[in-house]
Amino acid sequence: MDTKIIENWQDYSKGAMASAKELETINTRIVEQITAKQMELANVAFETGTRYMNSLTEVKGVQELLAEQTKLATEFNEKLLETARGTADILTESREAYQAWFEKSFKSVADGVDFTLPGLTPAKKPAAKKAAA
Repeated sequence: MDTKIIENWQDYSKGAMASAKELETINTRIVEQITAKQMELANVAFETGTRYMNSLTEVKGVQELLAEQTKLATEFNEKLLETARGTADILTESREAYQAWFEKSFKSVADGVDFTLPGLTPAKKPAAKKAAA
């Protein structure tokens, strides 16, 4: 009996390690995606700043400068919104991945409790009696 508990505990530990590695994979993917979005946004900001500085030397008057600033601000806002939408999509996918991982892991834990520690599973509920017609 003792060897059976040890074997079950080893199986349970292997499952826990696999679950932890799966969580690591999910976390790594999310960090990579969010970092890519941040880099994308930083590049847009640098590009917009560079274009603005270049426009200062090219414009001929205040009206033209204001028009160029408005154009750059509009383009930057569009790219910012696009990045925000992409980030929201990443977060939605992340939530779904975490939820699926949690449900799978919880089921694994619940299924493994009786094997690891016999007698600790909840008692089964008796079948409901039918009402007399």
